[in-house]
Parts: sequence; C-alpha cells; structure tokens
Amino acid sequence: MTIQSTPSRQVKSVCFFNNKGGVGKTTLVCNIASYLALELNKRVLLVDADPQCNSTQLLLETSTVESLYESESAKSKLVTLNEILAPILVGESSIAQMAIGDFQTETKFGLTLLPGHPRLALLEDKLSRSWGEFKGGDAGGARITNWTTQFLQGMAASYDYIFFDVGPSLGAINRSILIGADYIVVPMGCDIFSQLGVDNIGAWLSDWKQGYEDALKATLRSHKDLISSYPVRESVEKSSKVAGYTVQQYITKTIKGERRPTEAYDKIIKDIPQRLENKIGKYFAEGIDKQNMHLGDVPHMFSLVPLAQNAHVPIHRLTSADGLAGGQRSQLDQYRVFIKTMCQRLVDNLQLNK
Repeated sequence: MTIQSTPSRQVKSVCFFNNKGGVGKTTLVCNIASYLALELNKRVLLVDADPQCNSTQLLLETSTVESLYESESAKSKLVTLNEILAPILVGESSIAQMAIGDFQTETKFGLTLLPGHPRLALLEDKLSRSWGEFKGGDAGGARITNWTTQFLQGMAASYDYIFFDVGPSLGAINRSILIGADYIVVPMGCDIFSQLGVDNIGAWLSDWKQGYEDALKATLRSHKDLISSYPVRESVEKSSKVAGYTVQQYITKTIKGERRPTEAYDKIIKDIPQRLENKIGKYFAEGIDKQNMHLGDVPHMFSLVPLAQNAHVPIHRLTSADGLAGGQRSQLDQYRVFIKTMCQRLVDNLQLNK
C-alpha cells in the first residue's frame, strides 16, 4: 500500500521544539506519544527528525538501531526518514512514496516510529538552497520547501497524531518541518537560556513566515496552478501555532539550612508565562485559554529516566521486570499522574483550536 494524498485531514501534527538543548525534549515527546497510543488508544506516528536520532535510540533496541545504519549491502528493511527524503538529495522535488507497513511498529511504546538518520544533516544545505530558490520564484524550490506538507497529506488517513522530534537548530530542516506542522510544543528548562531560546524562536518564526508569504506570491506569478497541482501551503499563517509549553522542575539544594537556588528559580518560573506571551504570543493557537498553555511542570524523575532508557519502555509503563524497585514506585505513581494530566491538557488544547 503506497502513501496516497488526501484532500482533508483530521490528523494533528505537533513539533516539540526549543532553540535550547538539554530540556528533556526527546524524553517528553516519546512519553507523550506513547501515552496517547497506549492509554488513549490513538494512532500515533513519531518522526525522528533530529540527525542525532535520540528518539530512535530511545524506542528501539540497540541491535535494531545498529541494523538501521549498517552498510548498504546488509541494510535493514526498515525505512528511515533518510529514505523518505533521499529523492530530494538527488534533485527531485517530491519525497519517496513508501508503504505504511515499512515503518517501525514493533516497540514497547505502542506507536509507529519513523526513525531518524545522521545523514539528515546533509539535507540542511539542500533545503537552504531550495529556500533561496523558492524566494526567487522557483516552483521546484517551493515544492522541496514543502516536503513536510506532502508527507503529512500522505499520512493523514493513517494517524490521529503525528509528532516530530527535532534538534535545537534554527536551520532549514526545522523550518521546513514547521512550515508543514500544525502546532509547536515548547519544552523549557528552568533557566535563563531556555527563555533566551524562546526569544530566538519568536524572531525566527516572524522572519521565515513573512519570507514564505513573499516567496509564494513571487512563485505564483509564474506558476499560477502551483497550489492546486502540488502539496504546497497557500499560507503559513496557521502552521506551527503554539499549543503549549512545559517546564522542567529543578532540584533544590539546602546549604547551611538555606534553600539558596529556590528564589532565583522561582523568579524564572514566574517570568516564563509573560516572557512567552511577549515573544511568541502572536503565534499562540486560537481558542486556547492562556493559562492552559502551561501543560505542566515536568518532574525530575531521578533514576526512572535511565531505567526506562535501558529497557526501551515508556516511563509510565515501567515494571519490576525492567528493574523498578523500592522508592522508585512512588516516583512512578507521581509521574503517571503528571503524564495523564499533561496529555489530557494537550489533547484539549488541540481540540479547542480549529
């Protein structure tokens, strides 16, 4: 069965993105995607679009990961995002047509994974050139820039949610993903650098969104049937709308009886909502109460995260068979409450925005 385009889609596409790395983004997106799949019975596709392939390594057993990146002569039959985008690297304007069954489904996370590939880093230059060509009125550049739009149309009938895990770059790969994606979730750390990352996102979004609209006008002058003939967004006004943010909780330290870091961290936490509204508020998804933009404070899970990583299971499904023991059980109970509440809030936000 090959991917077919569909004229309308109910699927929600969400990119987890911050210009600041080290905020627990991959752990968050993998566990949210898994919760929706396993606990809410949703059809979920997770696309690992980070050349570092962290989601791929988290979900798949080590032997499977190794088989994905072996030499071509002994290559795994599983499709990676590299195979989807390979035609673009050799000069085509369309992505590869793949069978849904070629995607990885045998994980303990209950979802479908489209693994990443380190070669995605090579796509950065190609997409940058295509963006420049698009701004010059080239139809091929417009189509390559919209590869995510084409991909999402092809996946629409098969999934309820499509999540993208991306790196922290403000580069061409992430721009092309956000052009096609409906929503952004912004994972944040409790530090000033996460806030500065949001500042960068706001300026970057404004720049390429205006650039896209101008480029499309220029292209349509010579290619009037571009939008009707190909999967190209007629506007990015409603793409990459912010559907929420999370904040990683910090660990307080008591020094001589005084919790010294608390005041500084608490100030950052209090400043985050206003900072977000000032910098990216105009991109908040419509219909969502601003208070509900805060999806939750991600608890520090101490040893649960490496335990889940080693077992390649979502945190909320850890058991004694995975090595869970002692005080970890109470931490797990707390995490299950957190992930349930956060996922329900995210689902509500996505449903409220039409």
